[in-house]
Formats: sequence, C-alpha cells, structure tokens
Amino acid sequence: MSYTEAVRKTVVIGVSVSHTKPGDPMHPLAAFEDPSKEAWRVFVRTRTGLLPETSSLYLFRTEADANAFLKEHPVGSEIEPIRHEVDLREISFVRGSIDRRFAPRGGGGDGDSPLAYDVLDQAGLSSYRSGVSKLVLDAIGPKRIEDLKSQFGENWTAAAVYEYCCLNLPSSSPAYVAALYQFHYYITMDDFAAGYFWRDLETLVHGVESAALHSLEMRKKAGIAGSEKSAQARDTRRTDLMRAMEKVAKNNPDICELGPEAVAKLAIKICSDESPALWKQGRGQVSEYIGEIRRGEAGGELKERFEAMFGIKPLRRLPLKDRIA
Repeated sequence: MSYTEAVRKTVVIGVSVSHTKPGDPMHPLAAFEDPSKEAWRVFVRTRTGLLPETSSLYLFRTEADANAFLKEHPVGSEIEPIRHEVDLREISFVRGSIDRRFAPRGGGGDGDSPLAYDVLDQAGLSSYRSGVSKLVLDAIGPKRIEDLKSQFGENWTAAAVYEYCCLNLPSSSPAYVAALYQFHYYITMDDFAAGYFWRDLETLVHGVESAALHSLEMRKKAGIAGSEKSAQARDTRRTDLMRAMEKVAKNNPDICELGPEAVAKLAIKICSDESPALWKQGRGQVSEYIGEIRRGEAGGELKERFEAMFGIKPLRRLPLKDRIA
C-alpha cells in the first residue's frame, strides 16, 4: 500500500441543478465578479468509501457549463472530492482557537498512535527519530517554518506535516489521515477528533474498509447475476407453459372454451413432469405468467400464439358517429 495515494473512491450518488437570478434569496452574490448575472448551482451528493454521504455545491456562469458538468458526472461516476481545506499559507490554523499557553504534549509519543508515526515515516514525511523530512521542509519553506514555530512552539512539526498533506496529498490517503490525527492531538488538543481519525487510520491501513467494499461489490455482482438468472428462468417457464397449453388444446380443443386458467391447470402438470428442475419454483406464479403472455410482456410471439388458441381478437373500433359522447 502506498501511504500517499488515495485509498477511497468518491462516487456521485445524487445530483440536482437550480437556476438563480439576481434578487433571488439564494443567488450567490459573492460567487462572481458581476453579481448582476444569472448563476446555475449544481448540488452533488457523494459518498467516499464507507464514510457518510456529503453534499457539495458547484457554481457555473452559464447553463451550458452546468449541463456539461452534469454530463461528465452522472450518478454512479467517480468524482474528485472538493478539498475544503483553506490555504494554510495565508491564515493561521483554526484561527483564534489556539492558546500558546497550552503546554506542548509529550515528545515521547506517550498517548500518541505509533501507527501514525509509522505511516508518516514510511510515507517519507516525518520520523520520530529525525523529525520532519527534507521533503516537507523544502515544500513549506524556511519563512513558513518560522511562522509555525512562533505560533505552535514545540508542536510545529505536526502543523508542518499537516500543512504539507493538505496541499499535496489526497484526503483519503493514510498519510493525510495520520497527519490529521496528529494535528488534532498536538495542535487543537481535541481528543475526540483525534480518536476518530486514529480509528479511521487503523481502518485504512489494516484493510478493513477495502475488504468490506470488496465484499459489498461481490454481493452486488452476485445480486445482478442472480436477477439475470431469475429473469431467464421466468422467460423459459412462460415459453414452456405456452407449449404445454398448446399440447393440452391439441388433445382436447373444446377445453379452450373454459378459458386460459383451466388449460394452464392441466398444462402445469405436463411442465412439472417433463422439466421438474425448471418448475421446482414458479408453479405458484402461473396466473402471472398467463397475464404477461396475454398482455405481450413475454414477447409478441407468445402473445400471438395465446390469441390464436383462445380466439382473442383486438377490440373493433367503432365509427366516430357510434361512439358515446
């Protein structure tokens, strides 16, 4: 597993579009340089892996652009998730919520997840022994590093690695989740959030979610295959029933006057004797099969054979003058 690559897919599960004009309550006044123009909003519901579904809003200047986006991202397609992280080079982390008077958490990894250290180490971003990697230091730059040191003291390394991941890695990569865990543990000191991302990291690294997704996909394929097999068996039973009904009618033409149900009652015994495996199921659906044959849902050929057997003709259209007003 590459700890810097995405391990979850984000799939579209719902889309809707709305048109707004200047003056409408939901018109995105600040979205465009000229708020006097119309706008098209596309709401996209997505699910990433087994995480809860999320909603995102996309704004477009023209209807053509909105329709092009809808065509490119139909339900069931994979989509790049919106990165909600702000550019951390411009503003502080969680502005106003950090108090530098907090003592830094212990540097011995006590209470921290060794898994997070291992993931970030193997991803080449940081090491417990050597600290932040040259890759991260070069990407962040000396000026930004000094700012982080000034703001977060001894915990600046967690902030630096998290900032690097925000700017460079997919949000479902294990390295990103590990950095997010350490960010909440060391910077925001939010143990609830840290615990959530710790568990999420374990799920990703140990393959729990990938195994679950594989199992769901296999069940889905089995369900599709089962549905196709069931449909094929139903089609075969209707054809077999029609053949047996014709056999009954040939032996005793007068029985057709009693109607399709009477003929089918004798025909089903022939079907069961000749093809017991096929009719192990479906005997209780004979009335449904007759209805589907009569209405043409089983195909035009069976319908014609049914009508020929029972003398059913289409209703004669009355001349216009004879119709009831």
